[in-house]
Order: sequence, then C-alpha cells, then structure tokens
Amino acid sequence: MTATFCLREKIARSVKRKLRLKRVAFRTLWLTAEDYPLLLGSADLGVCLHTSSSGLDLPMKVVDMFGCGLPVCAASYSCIEELVKVEENGLLFSSSSELADELLMLFRGFPEESAALRSLKDGVLKAGSSRWDSEWEEHAKPLISKVISQRRQ
Repeated sequence: MTATFCLREKIARSVKRKLRLKRVAFRTLWLTAEDYPLLLGSADLGVCLHTSSSGLDLPMKVVDMFGCGLPVCAASYSCIEELVKVEENGLLFSSSSELADELLMLFRGFPEESAALRSLKDGVLKAGSSRWDSEWEEHAKPLISKVISQRRQ
C-alpha cells in the first residue's frame, strides 16, 4: 500500500476494525526512493486495488511495478487496459473471488514458479525493453511528420 504516513495508519486501523481480525498485526513502513524499487523487485507479483473515479487516470504504482519487472493483478476499470495487457504483463479482476482465482492459478505449485507467472514476467520484461527513442521513431515521428507535410501543402 502506498500512502502518506497518517493515511496509512488510518487505513490500517480501519481495515482491522472493519474486518475484526484476531491475531493479525498490521505493520507500516517508510521506504526511501532507493529502497522502493528493491522491495518491488523482490516480489513475485504486484496487486493493484486502484480504481479511478473519473475512469481516466492510470495508477503510477503499476508503472513502478512494471519498471521493476513485476507483473500485476489489477482491479478492472474503463482505461486500465491501456496499461495492463491481459495475459501479457498482468491480469485484471472485478471481484475478490476473481482475484483469489488468479492468485491460486499464478502461485500453483509454489515455491516453484508456474508457467503462467513466468509468462507474465517475460511479458513485462519484453515490454520494458522498448525505449523512448524507438517508440518516438516508430509512432510519434511519422504522425508529426505527416501533419507537418500536410500543413505545407
């Protein structure tokens, strides 16, 4: 969970109170900018519960996870597929039972890595190999060049 300190504490208390959990402790910590990617990189999978009230914004934590080579299971909403490519770099869920099914499938045979999880990790790494300059040359430059040439005519 990423949030400011006071918000993290408030959320942890709220979850504990609402779920009435026994023998469960919530611990929060502050990570430096240098430690955050190390923590993400040590995980096997990221889970993103972010949903957008406008349906137009994308969660930066997923970008962070992808940058660390981490596939994600993300809550589904209108524009999330612009970022999470289903069965390429992650999976989407619309309910807690769907998320549970995805987690069971991805971690089947744990501690051995499942083929499904390996495939998602490979997809994240493949997508991460594209760079700004190659994306510019392939997508933006031709479009801008076309617009400029049309204006000159």
